[in-house]
Amino acid sequence: MNFSDDQYNAASSFAHTLIVVDDEPIADLDEAEVPTPLKTPGRRDAVRDSGEAQVGDGISETQQTHPLDAKGLVRSALDLGLVCSVVNPSGDESTVAKRVASASVRADIVSLDWHMNHDDDGELASDIIKEILQSDKAIGGRLRLIAIYTGNKNRNKILGDVAKRLNEAVCLHDNVVEQDGVLTNSTGLRLIWLEKARGNKKLTDAVTETQLPVVLLKEFAMLSKGLLSNVALATMSSMRDTTHHVLSKFSSELDGPFFHHRAMLKNSSDSMDYAVSIVMSTLKSEVDKSQITMKYTTREAIKRRLQENTSKSDYFTLQFLKDEQEKTFHFSLDDVLEIIEQGEEAWPKEILDKAKARNENSSNPKPTKASFKSDFTTLFSTNRDAAKKSMMRFSYLTNSSSSELSKMHRTIHPKLGLGSIIYSDADGYFLCLQATCDSVRGNGLFFFIPLDNSNNNIPDIVVPHSELNNKNNYVGLSVPQRCYTKSRTIDFGIINEVIGHIPVCYDAERKIFHVLDAKGADYRWLANLKYKRALKIAQNMSQEISRVGFDEFEPYRKGNH
Repeated sequence: MNFSDDQYNAASSFAHTLIVVDDEPIADLDEAEVPTPLKTPGRRDAVRDSGEAQVGDGISETQQTHPLDAKGLVRSALDLGLVCSVVNPSGDESTVAKRVASASVRADIVSLDWHMNHDDDGELASDIIKEILQSDKAIGGRLRLIAIYTGNKNRNKILGDVAKRLNEAVCLHDNVVEQDGVLTNSTGLRLIWLEKARGNKKLTDAVTETQLPVVLLKEFAMLSKGLLSNVALATMSSMRDTTHHVLSKFSSELDGPFFHHRAMLKNSSDSMDYAVSIVMSTLKSEVDKSQITMKYTTREAIKRRLQENTSKSDYFTLQFLKDEQEKTFHFSLDDVLEIIEQGEEAWPKEILDKAKARNENSSNPKPTKASFKSDFTTLFSTNRDAAKKSMMRFSYLTNSSSSELSKMHRTIHPKLGLGSIIYSDADGYFLCLQATCDSVRGNGLFFFIPLDNSNNNIPDIVVPHSELNNKNNYVGLSVPQRCYTKSRTIDFGIINEVIGHIPVCYDAERKIFHVLDAKGADYRWLANLKYKRALKIAQNMSQEISRVGFDEFEPYRKGNH
């Protein structure tokens, strides 16, 4: 078993639905009659009679028939647990693109024929792809596998035509690029070309309909490139699998207690978030029972992931600073695995001595524990800057619940409250420590503490602060000592009783989220921290305020308090 097996297992547990659009679906490929035009026999007829498909010979690609074995396809998909829908667009060309795009919102994989009705050159297929990507764009992008499954052998032309049409589409702003025969974009697209076997066993690189579901699942697995992405897929799959079990727990008899709870609140809108949190906590309990960690984060799973890295190099390189100069030190896969599993305890002299003997440049010093703590991620990155960006992104995921990166907030505006981080060109970064109950009622006065840019120090908080070109940029921020002495109150005006909170709005022209105070000062909203993370900062500040100070005999005074 290798890491690709982990990818496939995670992907196959997640992918449940497949849509196949083809204008020539038939019940049985063996019974299909492929019309052959009459013409004078030529020297190529012998080759064709041998079973090898040839393009040309007086038959254009749009005139050739490429039937789809729908029966074999559906059977094979069902054997893998995939629900497969075969759509024939014939006679419905004007609306099929929107219909398929609408269904694809809930479909994991989409497969399209290239020549529809033998009279276009991929125009309908391209329109369907554009509609699908436009739907994906509306929800902020998603993992999306689209396959062109066709009898047309000209892969390069097909992929080139698709890329050209997508990049010229006014409704799409995310450029599609081709790499290694695959089209991708920055929001999760993977578009591939597959050749129909058409019952011809001599087409060794072609794919039969019964093979297609397995091949598509393997290609879908390529969207999951890391151990954590495997965990994410498996977690989402577990949530879907337990959906009906969780639904059975929320019977109509529970509505009464919920109404009772809502009736007791001064601001009834609070109960809406409470309802969702109950469902999410129940889902979390069910996911925990599926033991995902025992499948995808074990020592063996980590080893398989590390082996993917060693396919490019025989060792892992730690890049660290020594006397302000960058140094390198090589570790074997077993060394790295031992360090991951044992932590600092696996940093003994003997491991470093063994690794030292393997290093090409023996003059390089051995890294210290301090280097291990600060630069361990460089073992899996191209350089120290790339490692730092990875760490910043990971930290952001662990401490923030929402941010300006979410395109969903353009229609569902975030709320200002405990944990909100805002930015002012004049005054810098601020963290809101307003008590949750006071952020939905009261006179609109909100309590903030300033945040410092952590520069090269370890940050307390990481948030995105995108640049004007929409390039994601993560900023490390630190809570200053005695932050309460620098705190401020910002007046955002009377809280709207209808919505029950101060709304953060989206400025389409500047492409930022922002909120105005009562005097018209503009603050850019960057993120909302997870509740417990924000509460911890508030608690630390309250402890700092509540320190007891009094005069004591200085010679016997302990510590700095």
